Amino acid sequence: MRQLPFRASALVSQMRRVIGVVVTFLSPSWDGEVVKYRPEDHYMRGPGPKWREKHGR
Repeated sequence: MRQLPFRASALVSQMRRVIGVVVTFLSPSWDGEVVKYRPEDHYMRGPGPKWREKHGR
């Protein structure tokens, strides 16, 4: 295996570190926004105005 000069080795090490930081920073955005499930946003809260109009209430 060929030995890299010290400068090249230091540069490769620095680049690996920078790429690791960038990947760590961007990885949450690749998965999309993390949204917690909020049941109150999905469950019905009773009959609405159309139901009341249809049933005369």
